[in-house]
Amino acid sequence: MNKISVVLFIGICVFICACKKKDDESSLKQASRLPLITNVGYNIIFPRYLTLQTSFNDFDSEVQTFTASPSTDALKILRTKFYKAYKDWEYVASFEFGPAVANTTMLETKSINAFPADTALVKQKIALGVTTIPISGGAAYSGFPTIDYLLYGKSLTDQQIVDSFKVSSQAVKRCDFLKAVSGNLKTRISDAYKNWTSLDGGQNFIVLFTSNQGLDLGSPTSQTINMMIADLENVKNYKLGVPLNISQNVVIDNNVVHPFKCEGYHSDSSLVLAKASVEALRRLYKGMNSEGMDGQGFDDYLKSIDQDQLNIKILNQIALVQTKLNNIQDPISIAVQNPAGKQAVQLAYSETLNLLTLLKVDFASAVGVMISYGDTDGD
Repeated sequence: MNKISVVLFIGICVFICACKKKDDESSLKQASRLPLITNVGYNIIFPRYLTLQTSFNDFDSEVQTFTASPSTDALKILRTKFYKAYKDWEYVASFEFGPAVANTTMLETKSINAFPADTALVKQKIALGVTTIPISGGAAYSGFPTIDYLLYGKSLTDQQIVDSFKVSSQAVKRCDFLKAVSGNLKTRISDAYKNWTSLDGGQNFIVLFTSNQGLDLGSPTSQTINMMIADLENVKNYKLGVPLNISQNVVIDNNVVHPFKCEGYHSDSSLVLAKASVEALRRLYKGMNSEGMDGQGFDDYLKSIDQDQLNIKILNQIALVQTKLNNIQDPISIAVQNPAGKQAVQLAYSETLNLLTLLKVDFASAVGVMISYGDTDGD
């Protein structure tokens, strides 16, 4: 085949594909997505970031107080503030696009919530007197999991934890390291929130987000759906699957479980955090703000394109996942170590898998969005 024929053949293929895409798009029932993206942007994403920034700033402020004068009372207050900030993070975790993925911010699950923390590496960094956390490459010894480890101890009393910050040979270094990890997270969170706004030179990403009604890969609708599903994938794979020793939907060894690989392992908050993730998804899907007011959500959009039955199926499946999570003995790290508890976690895993399939196939197809996020662990 000569060059002209090759070029002509390629041109015909491109033309056919383009026509097919136009035909697919024209046959897809659509409605205005402006009410949806406006509500999601201004009434869900904005407030959730602000809530996280506020709670984490409160935590970071308490870190300064605690490290200045460690005590068991101060530790309890610090833990309470950390617990709230960690839960608030779960409501923002699915917004991995725009300001969150900027290479100067990297407010992503893989960067700030890569559980479990590498405790040996954390100890090494403390011993070395590390006081700066890099923007990339430090996930194993920073973020929420590392703070979880530093403030709690499976084999330590509260007084022993306080002593590690107060009278141990590495007390000063430990205090400095906690402040560094907290300060790093505070900066990332503040930068992400700022760039959704026009405050302090922010990029005002909210305007870009709410002015694009498209369905292409870079559109707000596509990014929100993709990352909402990706976050649920994390629930299935890592919050439930890994402790059960499941990989790619297959049990590696039914006689082996990994309780220490749970999210929030040291604080026993694994189930609370998993529940928060699913509730965050439910509220986002329904377009609910932080006060519980029901605005324009994906449920409303499905109704507007005559997909009422699919919407009911999705809502019922979300409710079923939440029911199965409620049946788990708290925390997951303990539940997986006994037959009844392990079965409860397995049932939650199975129903989360069913919800994922419903969202990735039926929901994405109905809306007209391509699932493009990296998924290497099956659906």
